Amino acid sequence: MGYIEAVVIPAGARRIKVVEDKPSHSFLALKDSSERSINNDWKIELPGEFELAGTTVRYVRRGLWEKMSARGPTKSPLHLMVLLFHDQSYGIHYEYTVSLNTSQDRSSEEQKEPEYLYIWTHSSWQDCTVQCGGGERRTVVSCMRIANKTMEVVNSSYCHPENRPHPQVRLCNSHPCQYRWVTGEWGSCSVTCGKGLQQREVVCVYHLQNGSLIHTRDLYCQGGKPPPLQGCEGRLCLTVWEASEWSKCSSDCGQGVRTRTVTCTNPQGLCDPLSQPTQEEPCEDHSKCYEWKTGDWSKCSSSCGKGLQSRVVQCMHKVTGRHGNDCPVTLRPPTYRPCHQGACNEKINVNTITSPRLAALTYKCMGDQWTVYCRVIREKNLCQDMRWYQRCCETCRDFYAKKILHKS
Repeated sequence: MGYIEAVVIPAGARRIKVVEDKPSHSFLALKDSSERSINNDWKIELPGEFELAGTTVRYVRRGLWEKMSARGPTKSPLHLMVLLFHDQSYGIHYEYTVSLNTSQDRSSEEQKEPEYLYIWTHSSWQDCTVQCGGGERRTVVSCMRIANKTMEVVNSSYCHPENRPHPQVRLCNSHPCQYRWVTGEWGSCSVTCGKGLQQREVVCVYHLQNGSLIHTRDLYCQGGKPPPLQGCEGRLCLTVWEASEWSKCSSDCGQGVRTRTVTCTNPQGLCDPLSQPTQEEPCEDHSKCYEWKTGDWSKCSSSCGKGLQSRVVQCMHKVTGRHGNDCPVTLRPPTYRPCHQGACNEKINVNTITSPRLAALTYKCMGDQWTVYCRVIREKNLCQDMRWYQRCCETCRDFYAKKILHKS
């Protein structure tokens, strides 16, 4: 309660109007620089006309409702105040006009009314700077445009910056702050290895208006007290295990096991057994599942002299026995090998044709006798031997026929 200044109306103001938003027990007050006033110094005047700041101010009071107005212009600033008496909600509306052109005289103003009027107003109140303990709230000064008895907020550039009023300041939230819990940082763990405890400071404080804090009893703070203790684990023993590289898998075909060496490097041997890395784990390798399998050698292809033996060579899975193509080609065993059965009887070949090229044209061929070996005999260039030619005459004759045809 008491006098609160609402606004300072600058000199040169015209069409001054102040109206209460609703009837109340409070009073409007006005004074100029010469200490002439209305309802000032705890003296309530009767309604009427008063001379203030070089103009006539008309004061109207109808019951609990008040209004002040003046045509102006004022020759000195007017201080508009409110004498509050326990009103829970109180508001006023005030307006005045200041000429943007100071050299403009009254006659020109009366001849032509401006289309728009721009005035500074205290449009609203900002929030309090603090929630408790005493703070301030200020008015928001806005530039308003008046047209056809309506007002709207516009950009501040439309109003004269020299006439911009200072924000009004009012104390707010002066009630004491509530008690609250304040917690400190967590301390170090009580042990360097294994499970331990760490603590922090938790106190109930009271916030003074000057910003300082004082400790008080815990019972003044509402809500549960934050825990001052919590579990922790020392990290020193969790980082002293050293493990070697994993060994190769015990099986190169299928599932197996690989191992490594894990040692405790703590000088005191205080390694946490629960954090020990594993020394063995399952593994799987299929890189050597296939291998070459060979059959028995066949009989020699010739009963006398040089001949060939063959056998079956296959790539097979070690476990399933299935055929595959993953065996190393460089390690493939030979499929053929030469054999010797002793010297042949020379009388047998007395009447044979000794020239393979001639035989290719004249020898009566009844077909290959060794169809399995004839391809190998041809590739190994053994058709020149008449003994091989007789057994693979069809393959060898085709070989020489193409040679003769090529030369011709």
